[in-house]
Amino acid sequence: MPFTEIKHSLGHILLVEDEAILAISQSEFLKNKGYSVQYVSNTNDAYNYITSGERVDLILMDINLSDGMDGIQLAEKILSYREIPILFVSGYSDNKILDRVCKIKHYGFIPKISSPDIIECMIRSALKLYQAEQSLAFREKELRITFEAMGDGVIVLSPEGLIREINHKALDMLGHRKSEVLEKDLSSFLYLIQAEARTRVSYPFLNALSGLEKTERRNDLIIVSRSGRETHVTETISPILDSEKNLSGVVIVFRETPNAPVMVPPKDGESLYAKVFQLSPIAMAISTVKDGTYLDINSSMETIFQLEKTRVIGRKTTEFEAWSNPEQLARLTQIYQEKGRMAGERMSVTHSDGKKFDVMVFSQAFEIAGERFILWINLDVTKILDIEDRLAKSLEEKDVLLKELQHRVKNTLAIISGLLNLESFKVENDVAKQSFLNAQSRIMSMSKVYENLYQSEDLESVDLRKYIEDLVFSLHDIFVLNPTKIRFDVKLEEIRLDLKRTLPLGLILNELLTNALKYAYPNEKGGDVRIHLSRSNENIILSVGDDGEGLPDSVNIEKGNHFGYELIRSLTSQLKGVLSSVSKKGEGLNIMISFPLHQSDKN
Repeated sequence: MPFTEIKHSLGHILLVEDEAILAISQSEFLKNKGYSVQYVSNTNDAYNYITSGERVDLILMDINLSDGMDGIQLAEKILSYREIPILFVSGYSDNKILDRVCKIKHYGFIPKISSPDIIECMIRSALKLYQAEQSLAFREKELRITFEAMGDGVIVLSPEGLIREINHKALDMLGHRKSEVLEKDLSSFLYLIQAEARTRVSYPFLNALSGLEKTERRNDLIIVSRSGRETHVTETISPILDSEKNLSGVVIVFRETPNAPVMVPPKDGESLYAKVFQLSPIAMAISTVKDGTYLDINSSMETIFQLEKTRVIGRKTTEFEAWSNPEQLARLTQIYQEKGRMAGERMSVTHSDGKKFDVMVFSQAFEIAGERFILWINLDVTKILDIEDRLAKSLEEKDVLLKELQHRVKNTLAIISGLLNLESFKVENDVAKQSFLNAQSRIMSMSKVYENLYQSEDLESVDLRKYIEDLVFSLHDIFVLNPTKIRFDVKLEEIRLDLKRTLPLGLILNELLTNALKYAYPNEKGGDVRIHLSRSNENIILSVGDDGEGLPDSVNIEKGNHFGYELIRSLTSQLKGVLSSVSKKGEGLNIMISFPLHQSDKN
């Protein structure tokens, strides 16, 4: 296999391309940008290279390969072997190809006509996105390990009371396997009784979830497992509220009640729970409610705040400037005094070397033998916020890239229109000249769509009012030699439509207007051309009419074989719309098209 490899730090790219000239050109460009590039020309060499253990950070994959397996099939095979970002590059972009691409995990689709700089921009975006996904996956794994290692039984419920998640300790208390309880009703597996009365405890909030608005706590309870084993617990029930303060779930925490009264939390080595507390990757501390004296902190807390445990235990928060700056500390203190708890309040910590940590602070009060304590949980979200920032920048880069692509499409269509105009100068036949002019106007209607998108903040939909106004004025300049001859009556509602359906709508409008401007007013006669766009319920209605000569008896818009009207009927069908027309000799022609505002499918 023909290989070229130079080691660089920006990333190792495997280029799968069977067109040698394109492959060499792309390879040299990317190497000059600082990437290491490995080029292969067929699917077997590509797969063998992936399985050989060589480093590959990204695959630049051609779809149309010529050795029996295309790039999409090769990507599926590679992804079944290992996770790796893949960028597709192809000269084919029909719906069938795009549908197949969308069904597998990929990091972008680039037309082959794109410039090398655009491809390199997409490569950088894909690498950043992949790195962000890997970091998030690692963080999720960390939190999952912590959840499973907790010494308390934790059950997460859906708003309907179904078990959404449950950790190992809770399963041990219930005496069930995880596969038996997930997505099942909690009351079917949890048998909870009041210790002294020996009566079963119910969950009123399961019948009126909206009534659970704050954390609730119950003592002296017993969980009876499936085998009959009893576990004495205290129970804490906390609602999970969305941004609208609606209940989106419930967290229930069961803590085993110690056999003897304990006035302070157990010291390191005295119990499994103390070990979990100390080994947790999440920074935690325990203080008294009475005066805020710290009784214990774990090693993660020492790392984030750069404070040794011996300097913290026995002292109060107000004695440590390193917790946070005074303004943040005052804000957090006020929140705690008002709410009695912390539920994800953000603070920042800066070390002496300038390194900064972003922390989300949570707190939960609990009671042991009549003494009240607070568990402080400080979740380090520095990496998460950094990933969010990088993802936001990556999305911004993609928006810029999309705008650049739309600008290039518009310019390309303008060039094609210009070439047709030059060719039309060589043609003397009037019918042929008219064909060139028709082609130019159709290309212009498509070009206006991309011009509208390029100038808009919304990259997915088109402002129909602005688009139609631009198109009407452009057609007027092309077809109307005497500006006083034709008057336009334009009434357009504000409607946005997706790009896929704006293109056929623009072509329809182009055909209707060019026909009206060319044929409605012969012999220097003038008149009014009406273009109305409105919305009725869930339909868009486009109406184009004139007060000219009307159609000849030999022309039938809805059934005739005239090319322009065949095109209008086909495009209306593509929009899943309905076409209707009214023509009166000497009184003009009116054509109305109605189609759904929203697509009924995604094909």
